[in-house]
Amino acid sequence: MSSRGAAVRVLPPLLYLIPLLVAWFADRIVPLGLHGGAAGRWVGGLLIALGLALMTWAFVTFQRHGTTVVPWARVHALTTDGPYRYTRNPIYVADALSYLGACLVLDNAWALLMLPVVLVATYRLVIRHEEAYLADLFGRAYADYRRVRRWL
Repeated sequence: MSSRGAAVRVLPPLLYLIPLLVAWFADRIVPLGLHGGAAGRWVGGLLIALGLALMTWAFVTFQRHGTTVVPWARVHALTTDGPYRYTRNPIYVADALSYLGACLVLDNAWALLMLPVVLVATYRLVIRHEEAYLADLFGRAYADYRRVRRWL
């Protein structure tokens, strides 16, 4: 096994947090609301809760396998059960759900407009490096696992 993890150089949650903060500031300068009202805030809260629940499930699954959530750390096991049966990246799906929920709770269209950029950045700066590392580390087992969708 490799002594190092994937060649990820950014903390993945920052890919979601920084654009959300930029959108919050942009909205202070040029307000651009979604106008979802109470229903939008309720749906947003539900999406955040779902994201946090999925993230917790993914973390617990990693912990059960004795491996890490830190993308640049050495991985000790290929995790294919729990939420990893449905998506190869449940933590990033959870991040995206929570981000979308925050867009609704904050009533911020700027943040929603940035979501596609956030998802592309997550792929280019994190996921593709993790996938290359896992393919190198686990070979055929990872190739077989790739039948599971990357997102959903």
